[in-house]
Amino acid sequence: MAPVKITSRSLRLFFLLAAVAGAGLVTLVTGREAGMARRTQMIGSDRIVASEYLAEMNGPMCEFTPEFRTASASEELIASAAQYGGSQTAPRAAGVSGAPRTRPSKAERDALARRNPKYVMRDTNPGYAGIAIDVTRGEVVMADENLFSIHVFDRTTNTPPNAARSEPKRMISGEDTSLEFACSVYVDPTSGEIYGINNDTLNWMPVFGRDARGNAKPLRRLATPHTTFGIVADEERQELLITIQDDQAIQVFKKGAKDEDAGTRVIQGPKTMMADPHGITLDPIRKKVFVSNWGSRNTRAATDPARQKRGWPIGRNQNNAGSGEWIPASITVYPKDASGDVAPIQTISGPKAQLDWPTALAFHAGRNELFVANDTTHTITVYSGDANGDVAPIRVLTGPKTNIKHPTGVAVDEKNNELWVANFGNHSATVYAIDASGNVAPKRMIRSAPIGTPTPMIGNPHTMAYDTKRNEILVAN
Repeated sequence: MAPVKITSRSLRLFFLLAAVAGAGLVTLVTGREAGMARRTQMIGSDRIVASEYLAEMNGPMCEFTPEFRTASASEELIASAAQYGGSQTAPRAAGVSGAPRTRPSKAERDALARRNPKYVMRDTNPGYAGIAIDVTRGEVVMADENLFSIHVFDRTTNTPPNAARSEPKRMISGEDTSLEFACSVYVDPTSGEIYGINNDTLNWMPVFGRDARGNAKPLRRLATPHTTFGIVADEERQELLITIQDDQAIQVFKKGAKDEDAGTRVIQGPKTMMADPHGITLDPIRKKVFVSNWGSRNTRAATDPARQKRGWPIGRNQNNAGSGEWIPASITVYPKDASGDVAPIQTISGPKAQLDWPTALAFHAGRNELFVANDTTHTITVYSGDANGDVAPIRVLTGPKTNIKHPTGVAVDEKNNELWVANFGNHSATVYAIDASGNVAPKRMIRSAPIGTPTPMIGNPHTMAYDTKRNEILVAN
């Protein structure tokens, strides 16, 4: 396939859209499948879209002048980005040929900031990423990654087919909540406190009271490493175990930790075989912890003093940030009191296992069964808790009747023997009998959008590029 030609006009569009997306304001054409670890999507018979250097550029495309570096993430940043992309009055990026240009005046920047976008594409409905069952109080609690919120419903809620949606009993949302890209949630069975996990942009774990609603400040919040994803509590040891994607680690804290309290231990290292860990769950009877891995990993550096003081995992090797590898998706299993660089005691991986972006895990201790939500294949695969190697699931929940679409959360209700799935792809949570298999309809469904409402699958958009051949804007999430 011929390289895609990026013109000066499309470069200006790229800068503007990238800045706007970074400010969380607008996305035009996007797909969560565009994530780096997602399988390559076919475009006709082509697999790769290449780009060529711009004729007028000699240096890095995204090296900015000092004025741009100090611009605030606001309307001024957006306006400046538009000007930097090629206005005759804007300074050029370092390495770009041509005479130096003066910075736009405040009046010019204000005028650009006041301009409305031609159109905005955004999902105004909740996108459920994580789910937890409060069996004590008969409630289901869901993390909404799309609108930065947590929703609480009665466990028996069932949205009628002709209803637009079901309204939550309570919703936690707002600037004071310390919620952003909420991807996982945990409910304390005794106190009813709700723990929220923020995946990417906000490195805090807020904890809310049982009756919190609206723009509520957390009871407490805990500083966490960047890119947290899954959370599970060990009630016996009164510990929280949290997966850290970028560090390829499990970080353990005391359950009541807050502010900048240090972690108690870390599971991390090449022997662990963790690679972009996401889901995490516990078998409290057999004292094991299960972790789902997408399969991408990069090199680690020596622990810096700040991380060491906090008891955090070894961080990314910034001097060799591009070094890494891709391995098959897997489930790795460890003793729940493991620490350091320990090898898994079980591993589920291989073509028979049918793992594909295994994003969330749940465990039914009474049945000794592990439930896995596979994002890309829209399936829930179930394994024996003792499974090891390239083993097939004992059953699979899949098919159009299930209403499972990009499942990113899964929970087990052992009291009522029910399986819950949070579907990021269709604004819903679906409920099944614990032993459901195949293409079966859910027992109940909680919908937060009308049936058939399209989901743009926006998930933390980063950079954008313009494909002039197909007149498409490509977005990496």
